[in-house]
Amino acid sequence: MSVCKRIVLITGSSRGIGAETAKGFAKERASLCITGLPSQKDELTEVAKVCKENGSPHVLEVAADLRKQEDMDLLMNATIKTFGQLDVLVNNAGIFMSVDLEGYTSEDFDKIFSVNVKAPIYLTKLAKPHLSKTKGNIVNMCSIARKNYAPNRLLYGMTKTSIAYLTKTTAADYAMDGIRCNAVCPSGIATQLFENSFSKEQAPFFLESSTATVRGRLLQTNEVSDLIRFLASDKATMITGELVNIDGGYLLSKHA
Repeated sequence: MSVCKRIVLITGSSRGIGAETAKGFAKERASLCITGLPSQKDELTEVAKVCKENGSPHVLEVAADLRKQEDMDLLMNATIKTFGQLDVLVNNAGIFMSVDLEGYTSEDFDKIFSVNVKAPIYLTKLAKPHLSKTKGNIVNMCSIARKNYAPNRLLYGMTKTSIAYLTKTTAADYAMDGIRCNAVCPSGIATQLFENSFSKEQAPFFLESSTATVRGRLLQTNEVSDLIRFLASDKATMITGELVNIDGGYLLSKHA
């Protein structure tokens, strides 16, 4: 399977890691389906423009709310109708909440699990018959939060623990179909999601704890994108079921 013929579907691709990943795949001349919320349509169009400039032969934009099953059906159907196949699914879309056990609400729980867990599970189910034909693979967005038990990370950490389990079980269940599944597990990342997730009072504490690494800084989106594209590439054909930390040694510094 040549790189130029790869079809890659990336959720949450209007900004942050998803946008950077799309731009990276575009440089490899992959055709792309990129997606974001309807309210992010302008941002999605800008990402598509850069991807085309970077060398992608075809970029499909689909506005979709991953909390809605019909939108996910539309997303997958549009991808297959347009390209006829799927080689890589990147389950990148996600949201963050800074809440503890006493502060969370039922609505908070439903919202974050719907986006961070339910959507990747359902899209993986939809993708299986197509990935089995191409012997493709899945890369999930996990986090070091799955094993870093910090204050106010209850719901977010629970969703990423679920993604870790999803990754392992998908890799085992789909191995006989020739489908690989791995996950990247970043520490704090310099994205708009980070900026929107913390108050001015919370941010300094999080930055201080997140920069206790060999580099002394937050991750950059391109560093995570590089890892995603490596795991999706033919260089990683014997890697499956792995949760790959990319944290500059943060977990080592915490003896986690």
